[in-house]
Amino acid sequence: MIKSMTGFGKGETKFPGGQIIVEIKTVNHKFFDASLKLPETIAPFEDRIKEVLQKKINRGKVNVNIIYDHSGAKDEVIAINRKLAKSYYAGIVGLKKALGLKEPIGLKELISLPGVINYAATQESLTVLWPKIEKALSAALASLITDRAKEGKALHKDFFKRAAAVDKMLAGIKSSSHLSIKEYKARFEKRVKSLTSGHKIDKGRLEMEVAIFAKNIDISEEITRLKNHLANFKRTIDVNGEAGKKIDFIAQELHREINTIGSKASDFNISRNVIEIKSEIEKIREQAKNIE
Repeated sequence: MIKSMTGFGKGETKFPGGQIIVEIKTVNHKFFDASLKLPETIAPFEDRIKEVLQKKINRGKVNVNIIYDHSGAKDEVIAINRKLAKSYYAGIVGLKKALGLKEPIGLKELISLPGVINYAATQESLTVLWPKIEKALSAALASLITDRAKEGKALHKDFFKRAAAVDKMLAGIKSSSHLSIKEYKARFEKRVKSLTSGHKIDKGRLEMEVAIFAKNIDISEEITRLKNHLANFKRTIDVNGEAGKKIDFIAQELHREINTIGSKASDFNISRNVIEIKSEIEKIREQAKNIE
């Protein structure tokens, strides 16, 4: 069944020395586009993480945030950027003087500033770390897919309801198209009698005029194509995998056929149903933007 492109998933794994939390949020986008927010220790795995994401997500803007708590972890090298710390200190001292402040500048405040302390994992620790990242990432993806499938189910229900409404209105158009020919014939005959003061009507000419009219307003082919597109639409929303682009294409074809019917319409009921069907198709196209 179809899946929404909008969703959220979270996964975590705990282990001696720390834990990894992965949060994934996805929104509508024409293509797959991943944006990762990673701590420095996990940055070497960026490409590998994207590969895992792309295997499970076909389309959408993907925002990933990974939190790595490694307060008790071993096999990491701590690098202190003294030059940056001195620069921070000089800037803060200058700011204090400018503002007339007297609070002391503590070491705790300095080491908490961005880039002063960096953690660099050894190759051995990176080898051990990936399975932990993968486990949390898989859990987050499973949660995300469940969330997207849940919204996809609601969209499927909405699509099916709109397709049923179009089907019903199409049946109304078909029945009205036959009536309009009969009504035209009766009106035309009455008008000719009125203009000829009741004289005998040339039946052959009357039938020819009605035949021309019937040909000009014939919408049987358009109705058949519309029904075929609707059947294809229903099959598409039941299939697993990427469907958003196909649904949008089908909606365009539906719109093309109903436009043709509208241009041929000579009956109020047909025109009214055409407007209603166009409205349903537009809603389908809007919702298709949310489908993977």
